[in-house]
This record gives sequence, structure tokens and C-alpha cells, in this order.
Amino acid sequence: MINIPGFQGSGISCGIKKKGKKDLALLFSETPAKAAGVFTTNIVKAPPVVLGMERIKSGYCQAVLINSGIANAFTGQAGMKAAVLTSRYLAEGLGITEDLVIPSSTGLIGGPLPTDKIKKAVPQLVSELREDGIADAAEAIMTTDAFPKYASVNVTIGGSKGTVGVIGKGAGMIMPNMATMLAYIMTDVNIGKRVLSKLLSDSNGSSFNKIIVDGDTSTNDTVLLLANGRLGNKAVDGGKDYKKLLDAVTEAASEVAHLIVKDGEGATKVVKIVVKGAKTEKDAEAVARTIGTSLLVKSALFGEDPNWGRIVAAAGRAGVDFNPDKLDLFFAGHKVLSNSKAVMDEEKALEVMKTPSFSITLDLKSGKKSSFVVTSDITFDYLKINAHYRT
Repeated sequence: MINIPGFQGSGISCGIKKKGKKDLALLFSETPAKAAGVFTTNIVKAPPVVLGMERIKSGYCQAVLINSGIANAFTGQAGMKAAVLTSRYLAEGLGITEDLVIPSSTGLIGGPLPTDKIKKAVPQLVSELREDGIADAAEAIMTTDAFPKYASVNVTIGGSKGTVGVIGKGAGMIMPNMATMLAYIMTDVNIGKRVLSKLLSDSNGSSFNKIIVDGDTSTNDTVLLLANGRLGNKAVDGGKDYKKLLDAVTEAASEVAHLIVKDGEGATKVVKIVVKGAKTEKDAEAVARTIGTSLLVKSALFGEDPNWGRIVAAAGRAGVDFNPDKLDLFFAGHKVLSNSKAVMDEEKALEVMKTPSFSITLDLKSGKKSSFVVTSDITFDYLKINAHYRT
């Protein structure tokens, strides 16, 4: 279960999905919460993303309405009208102003959002709001997800124990840039408006923005941070309290991000790709991302094949300058390359590759900067799921 003081949630079926599966979720703050958001950088942005980007400028949000099954993306003016209308229906049901509602949608691109079904479901959605209903919301936002994803962490601020809770969804179309899938971070800690966006950006950069499943960036990617101040602490504006809060938000977000990779469509492996010894952090990030998105590398992970040649080949096309004759490579704690010469013990390497979660570390020995991504393997099931997603 997940409980954040001052927040309630609900998740129901409104008939978008078949077989009575939950497909409509509500996250509600008992008072307007300070809010920040990051959104997809895909030029094809879904209307709910466009509307959310506009409304988040006020710095406040009280309710998030999320539907799954239909992305309401590439739907033009009709899609924007649907996003506005459904937000209005919810605002009326809650007795709040519609500018305090941010909509999110996830699912099939191109299909019209059934506003009539959502309007009809709003009374039930509101009536089922509960403090322990956030887990129901996490279930209702799933698409190809195999399980709901949420996490919470406690943090002591000003002598009082606050809570950071995160729910998220995602299993495919995962390689974000500034955001990822759908994720909602909620806390009862009072946070200064000046640092709220920085807190989201800093935590996102070390969690959701580090994961890769298939190299695609969705039209609907959204991460929101809502802080309702229920804890009553003096607003966090920096210093030690900011560091403590950042650690807590990053920990909870990273846990959900890891679950998203673990649930990567058909995935059997979760692998942390660490690149160190780079001239700049940007260089390290570029190499790690290139390795983490390589289909050849991901195929080798699925086959449990310690094919280090694919890793160094991917690194070499990342657009980063390094000496290819000085590379060290490790599978977990086992050294595979030393100064670019193979020292791999096949048995030990295979033992690592057979575990469901491990790290691969590449040392470029060109500098002192490092970065990482968390990736999954690519499997036959990924193709099965996505080949017939629409039909």
C-alpha cells in the first residue's frame, strides 16, 4: 500500500478497456498543491500534455485525471477539446476550478477519447477517493504493464517525518528525454516554489531519465511533482533539507523507474550500464545510452551471451572521443577486458549473464567523469506484444 498524508486516490473502470479492467484514475490533494512538471520532448505532443504544460505554469495542481487505453494523441482540435472537457467534468465533480486539474492519457495513439464514458464515470471516481486508494490509481493507469508500480520513502524535515510517494506506469516506448512514461510524485513536505522545479529536474535526471527499454520516446510522457505542505514544516528552499529531500525523492522515483525496466515488455534482464573515466559527464551519458539502446547488445543480454564485442562497438559509435586501446570492461565484478585485451573467464562471465539483474561497467580511462543508464534485454515477447498492439 501507499499512503501520503493529504492525498487521496481512486481507480475504476469506465469502459475504455475491455473486460472491466480499470482504466480511469484520480489523484487528489485535499488542498491545492504546489506543482512542477516535465513533459515529453517528442514534437508530436498529445493534447493532454499540451494542456498540462500550460496549466502547470500556475505552479499549482489539486487533481490529476488519468485514463489508460487511449492516448488521445495525434487527435488535433477534437483531442484538445476532449482533454479540456474531461478536466471540466472532474472539476465540477470535485467542486474545484478546472485550471487545478491536469489530465494525462496513455494507450493507443490516434483514437478518439470517449468523453461520454469519462463524464459518466466521474461521480464514481470521486466517491471512491480514499487515502489508501492511490494503489488503485496505480493499477488503473497500466497499459501493457504486468503489474502496478509504486513506492514511498520517509524523510525527516524540521524534526517531523514526511512522506514521498511515487506511482508510475510504463513497459514500452521507454527512452525518455526530460520525462518518461507517466509518473506522479506526491509529498506532504512543504517545498518552496523557487526550488520545486529544480527538485523535480534533479531527481528525474537520476531516476526516470536514466532508463531504457526500447529507445522510443512517447507522445504522452509526463512526470508531475505535487507538494501539499501538509507536514507544516518551514518551506524547504535549499541547504541540508533540500539534499535530504532530493535523496528521498530520487530513491522513491528510482525504485519505480527500476520496476518499469523490470516490467519492460517481455524483459527478463535489468542491467545497469555504467560508463566511467570519460572526459565529461555528457560523454559518459552518450556512451552509456548508445550501449543501452543497442539491439545487438540487448539481444546478447537476452541470450545470456557475454559478447563484449557488441558493447565496445556500440561505445565506438556514440560520437565520443576515447582511446580504443585502453578500455577496461567488467561484467559485474568480473573483468572482461584489460587495456582492450580480452581477459574474460567464460564460465564466470556466463554465471553473471544468467542472473536477472547485474551491471556492466566500461572504463574509458580518458577522464574522471561517469554516468549510467538502466536497460532491459529485448525478447521474442516484446515483438509479440508490439506487433499486434493495435489489432
